[in-house]
Amino acid sequence: MCIGIKQINMNSNKLKNEIKRREYYNNLAPFPVFDTEIIKDMSKLSEIVKKQDYNNEPVCYCKTCLSINIKSVEFESTQAGEERSVDYCVPCGNTEMEEVHISEWQEMYKERYGEDFLTKKK
Repeated sequence: MCIGIKQINMNSNKLKNEIKRREYYNNLAPFPVFDTEIIKDMSKLSEIVKKQDYNNEPVCYCKTCLSINIKSVEFESTQAGEERSVDYCVPCGNTEMEEVHISEWQEMYKERYGEDFLTKKK
């Protein structure tokens, strides 16, 4: 039995939940209800999907210095119950942030500083 297209298109959370569900029912039964090889394959697929999902997350960066060292300060809730927070750049203190895909940010960083962030020597 192969992993179907429907299962491949699951995001990492759904895939993890499906793996847990299958392992749970396999542990309850005197013999595995679900093929253990399929569960192993799904676990490998889960790691791949997790890495792909991680690279698709937008990156928040400082508009001034392009730093991704951003911190968030949480304030007490207002009387209306609204939560307040401010994001700021640790190196320069700017509060103007932007979000882009990681590859776009890497290109902007390389344009400005002339080197790739990941291979930069400290």
